Amino acid sequence: MSSLLICLDFDGTLAELDPDPYNVRIHPDAERAIRRLASLPETEVVLLTGRHIAGIRQVLPDDLPVTLIGSHGAEPGPELGPEDLDYLERIEQQLHRIATDGAYVEAKPFQRVLHVAKVADPARAEAILAAASRIDTGGRPTTQGHNVVEFSAVETTKGTWLREYKKRFNTTVFAGDDDTDEHAIAVLGPNDFGIKVGHKPSAATRRVPNVDAMAQLLTQLADEREAWSATR
Repeated sequence: MSSLLICLDFDGTLAELDPDPYNVRIHPDAERAIRRLASLPETEVVLLTGRHIAGIRQVLPDDLPVTLIGSHGAEPGPELGPEDLDYLERIEQQLHRIATDGAYVEAKPFQRVLHVAKVADPARAEAILAAASRIDTGGRPTTQGHNVVEFSAVETTKGTWLREYKKRFNTTVFAGDDDTDEHAIAVLGPNDFGIKVGHKPSAATRRVPNVDAMAQLLTQLADEREAWSATR
């Protein structure tokens, strides 16, 4: 049987975006499709999210049969050294000084994230993100996303994680909506499929307009995978 990895972003892909990241739930049709897919032989479903694992667990059903990979592939991961921890502390202090007018700082195990979705004035939100972008990282990576900028103590991306993990499967399907997901789409091979949710520029070979359409696509994939498995 041909093994299949279904690797999915969460926010903006399986759940609608919300200024409160803990006020979201997985699309019910997507959840049903994921449960069907995960029950099939030689099929694994992974949620590869920018959220930390403790955070993503707060918005998922406890019994959802998926592998959780958090912090853009860094979690679970290596133990941070003293220099890494000092860096994150310094970044957090600087971000707190910038985070005004509803902006706030999220502390994740390997990153610190500035959120501006709750800033009422779009121009002010852009100014806060611009101020954060001027912070000296000493060459460590930063990542822009939907109303966020993230500072990481590690070099791991969704792409570096997926490049290694996908080696054990014949085919990989990856879906995501944000710029960070392009790192994963970039490592897909000729037997794989990349899906972009929304309208951002992408190297993906297929595009769907929104979370509803992504849930429908997963349902179709579950139908096809079940039919294929029944013939083996």
